[in-house]
Amino acid sequence: MKNFMLYEGDTLYLQLYNCIREKIEKGELTTRLDSIRKTASNLVLSPSTVIKAYELLEKNSYVTSKKGSGFYITYHQQHTFYPEDYMKNEDFKYSYFNEECAIDFSSASPKSNLFPIEKLKSAIIDILNTEGEKALLYENPQGNIKFRNIIKKELETLKIKTSVKNIQIISGAQQGINLISKVLIQSGDTVVTEEPTYKGAVTSFKENGGKIYPVPLEDDGINIEKLKEFLKYNSVKLLYIIPVFHNPTGVSLSGEKARILIELARKHNFYIVEDDSSSDIYFKNRIKPIKSYDIYNRVIYIKSYSKVFMPGFRLGFMILPQEITQSVVRTKYSTDISTSGLNQRIFSYFMENKIWDDYTDQLRKEFSKKQNYLYNKLKTVPHISFEKPDGGLSFWIRLPCEITGEAVYFKLLKEGVSIIPGTVFSPNYIEYIRLSFAQCSYDDMDKGVTKLTEVLEELIDLNI
Repeated sequence: MKNFMLYEGDTLYLQLYNCIREKIEKGELTTRLDSIRKTASNLVLSPSTVIKAYELLEKNSYVTSKKGSGFYITYHQQHTFYPEDYMKNEDFKYSYFNEECAIDFSSASPKSNLFPIEKLKSAIIDILNTEGEKALLYENPQGNIKFRNIIKKELETLKIKTSVKNIQIISGAQQGINLISKVLIQSGDTVVTEEPTYKGAVTSFKENGGKIYPVPLEDDGINIEKLKEFLKYNSVKLLYIIPVFHNPTGVSLSGEKARILIELARKHNFYIVEDDSSSDIYFKNRIKPIKSYDIYNRVIYIKSYSKVFMPGFRLGFMILPQEITQSVVRTKYSTDISTSGLNQRIFSYFMENKIWDDYTDQLRKEFSKKQNYLYNKLKTVPHISFEKPDGGLSFWIRLPCEITGEAVYFKLLKEGVSIIPGTVFSPNYIEYIRLSFAQCSYDDMDKGVTKLTEVLEELIDLNI
């Protein structure tokens, strides 16, 4: 263990912890750790730093100490939290020994009992009666023209002007990100992201040769000064950003910063990829997308409906700059020919008949109550810190006393409660967890917060 990866911003013991943890998970360490003295000597660290890292590994069930013998690896794959699973599917449900958790604080999609199933049935019957087999054929690769016209009209209410020629229908936000990566990213190109962020996007950019530069978030969005400093000396191809009810933090970008980002994109010749999956779930005033400030056509706007409307439906759209539209259409065709024509017609029906508006109104009322309820429950939990977002479906919680999100994750799983550790979104956010109330009943929230309190008390006692 003569080399380990440094994570900017981590203290030394956390850097060492992350390095050893990764080596264990990859199978590079399988039996026991070097002695504390040997590791300290090899890495020129104090023994106390190594001890803290080893103790953290033991707390998170990676190793077990044997008095007078050392630290032995007790990590088992079936107990392990895999961030890459979450990268592939943001609503992946974590389980312990493949059993579903009774209380789900991990999924950020609404419970299925809220879906307008009866209206969906009526829509399908009406469409098939009207269009017959045509509704089941391959659709135009760019998307159904009627659906795109309806989207264009809806966008005007958000002060976004575009042509139907620049609207591309996609099968969810992840496909949109993948298409943009394939079209725009070449080996060595730099992509700036917020930190923390959605790792599915990071993975896509890296797979296409991109280099990632993370910029930390502030209370009103990405740190503009750090971004400006980086842009002074570096060329950037894309800025990937989740500006409204950011996942996982819930932070929203201010209008002032949105205008500055547009000017920076023009000045430094990069595109802004705006990922919008949660802006419909607002509890105060609706927040304008960055695209509504885009006077230079530098924003690629990706809107997913799947987050709040039947995740398996897989539907969304992109607004593209004219110069890349045809390249994206060709890439989309080579990927899956087209997005389901029937699904596009169903959603057109929902939007035309105000079913979509009624549904999102219902969600906002339901989730505003749930957010308030969980917020008040969490305020009773000692030592944690968190903010109350103006929308979205989650809380981003900082844990006390150097307790890690992974430790809380493992212990809660054994109690039938699932959460998301902060390391899913960035290795630097080891002391954070994300709790979503999307799938929870009020009784679930009561029991889940009680379990969380008990687990934190246990871990705090171990840490003293």
